[in-house]
Amino acid sequence: MVYWKAQVDPAEGGAVQRVWRTVTGFYHVSARGTGKQLIFETDDDRWEFLELMRDCCRDAGVTVVAWCLMSNHVQLVLADYEDAMSAAMQRLLLTYARRFNKRTGRSGRLFRDRFERRSLDTDWQVMEAVRSVHANPQEAGIALIERYPWSSFAEYLRAYDNDMTRGFSDPSCVLELFGSAEGFIAYSLSTPDGVKPALGDMEETEWERHAFAEKLAKGLGVPLHGVKAAPSAQRNIVILGLHDAGLTVRQIERYTGIGKSTVSRIVRACARTAVRSDGNMV
Repeated sequence: MVYWKAQVDPAEGGAVQRVWRTVTGFYHVSARGTGKQLIFETDDDRWEFLELMRDCCRDAGVTVVAWCLMSNHVQLVLADYEDAMSAAMQRLLLTYARRFNKRTGRSGRLFRDRFERRSLDTDWQVMEAVRSVHANPQEAGIALIERYPWSSFAEYLRAYDNDMTRGFSDPSCVLELFGSAEGFIAYSLSTPDGVKPALGDMEETEWERHAFAEKLAKGLGVPLHGVKAAPSAQRNIVILGLHDAGLTVRQIERYTGIGKSTVSRIVRACARTAVRSDGNMV
């Protein structure tokens, strides 16, 4: 399938050009950080993006059918019957990028120049797009589909249970395609070649380890993304706390952005201090 790209025409004062309009009104949309830039650093970032997404799409008359937030990109399924998606996405991405840059002190573009969209012209394509969006974290080796909290998968399950809890998507327009909650789950957990992945109890997922590290770091006084810039004494306390909790040096490096050699040095220094303070070991 061809990805059709929304683009801004400078000659029209920045107006969004009309690019494509599918006969069904359904689209698979993605937006990626420029140069693989992380677009979410904390859960607060993700909540802000979701709230902006809901407001921008609602105001434009665009329906969010499914969504998934990854560290450096987002994937959506949208229903757009009025050709309003380009304006909604432009407002969403520009507003979020401006707030993210201000909050993190960075400058420059956060997202690539254009978001990508693929028209979904059959029921099967719509179902595949919903499955693909929800499968993002599992295919990336981050978490099982049903255990990843930053997608609309759980909202679909609530919709089948007639749970009216407000979410960020409206699955109602596609629920009948799957037939039932069981049908939706079976389709969602299948793979394109028809082979179901192993879905037994898995070890703690990468996302769950990261979430645990984030909670622990906050409990020690510094959010995980702020450890690198914290005063050295505070930084060392968090690093040692993470290490004592069972995280490896490489995991601490990945989660905090602090070099492996620095983390190792801090851990070794603490171990030497502990040995010297133990009278039985001197």
